[in-house]
Amino acid sequence: MSLKRFLAAAVGSLAIAGSSVFAQDPSLYTELEPATIFSGGVQYLVMNRDSNLSTTAPIINGPDSANVGFHNNDFDYRSGFRAFLSAETAGARIEAIYSKYGTWNSVSQGSLTDGLAFDDGIAGPWAGANSLDQSTFFSPLAVASTPVLGGEADEFEGLGPNAGFPGDALPTYQTWYNSRLQAFELNLLTADYESTLQYGIGYSNLQLDESAGAQIDGVFRATDVGGPNGGLSHAALLGAGLVFAGGTANGFEDEVGNASGIPDALTLFRVAQTSNNLNGMQAILQQEVLYYRGIVVNGVLKGGLYYNSAEGSILERYTGVDTGPGGDTSRYGRVLSDSKNRIAYVGSVGLQSNVPLSNHWSLIGGYEATIIHGVALAPDQNLGNNGTTYSIDTRGTVLVHGANAGLQFSY
Repeated sequence: MSLKRFLAAAVGSLAIAGSSVFAQDPSLYTELEPATIFSGGVQYLVMNRDSNLSTTAPIINGPDSANVGFHNNDFDYRSGFRAFLSAETAGARIEAIYSKYGTWNSVSQGSLTDGLAFDDGIAGPWAGANSLDQSTFFSPLAVASTPVLGGEADEFEGLGPNAGFPGDALPTYQTWYNSRLQAFELNLLTADYESTLQYGIGYSNLQLDESAGAQIDGVFRATDVGGPNGGLSHAALLGAGLVFAGGTANGFEDEVGNASGIPDALTLFRVAQTSNNLNGMQAILQQEVLYYRGIVVNGVLKGGLYYNSAEGSILERYTGVDTGPGGDTSRYGRVLSDSKNRIAYVGSVGLQSNVPLSNHWSLIGGYEATIIHGVALAPDQNLGNNGTTYSIDTRGTVLVHGANAGLQFSY
């Protein structure tokens, strides 16, 4: 055999052997998905909230009633954050999510356009002015000052100016409303890559804490009717349900009652606080609505029933200060509290996008809205039974809505 034929035969044999080696089943070389995919991330939240208040009591009656109230409180967008972890395996995904929505604050302040009568002086020296009664805030002052309610009959009491003291500075007011919300979720969902619809159930806890208050400052006046005592007595204030809280036990006095000849500077203060602890189960639906070159947009719907343990309290404090030389201070107040358990409802809807940045990192963002019904809102907390008892009101509704954006890492 010639050398040329020998080399040709050898090369042919090697080619046949090589083809048999490299022609094995391609599945042996297919890259397998990892058994478990772990993900985690953080999001920046920018959220606003609206409230549907129930029958909120007026702070005062009269020409300034529309301006002095919580209906004028407007929450701006507030920032918060969300952190989450998840594990996905065997067609299922478990996730834990913590959301802190931030604290919403609203403050309104200004001056009244007229004085403030505590009693039926609204038909006398405070004619046409603002007034208090048993249905408004600061009702103990109305009870202590009004004869038909068992109060004093010696004079008309209130904050100047009035017909007798038209030069008094106008009373000033301030209202505030603070609200804080946070949530925790532990969810179990399907992870079927052949379906655009995923579903699941989860446990969720929400905590909503609020406070709302009002303060009015002015010059105390007691315009005589007959047999004047120069003020609103210690006994009358105690008889109206208040407790002496310190200072001098002589009630509130005008320029006649105070040795300095200066009327008390009187501060009326009231704040309500509520706490809602909601625990419940929620159903979850997640539908893919858009897929384009790896970019995914999902619609997310959640809803469930919750057990709300609600607590509330109302604190009132009244402080009279004689600002003259050697003047004294008198403080009175009371605290009422109540609690209730009830069923609440929580639902949310939103769009969430995922934009891959690399094999492991993604940019995530979206918009969402959550509604909560059956909670105690601070401005809704009112006194019943002519201003002497307190039963917590849990009929409030909150709507939280806004945008989110963040990063997700998967491995």
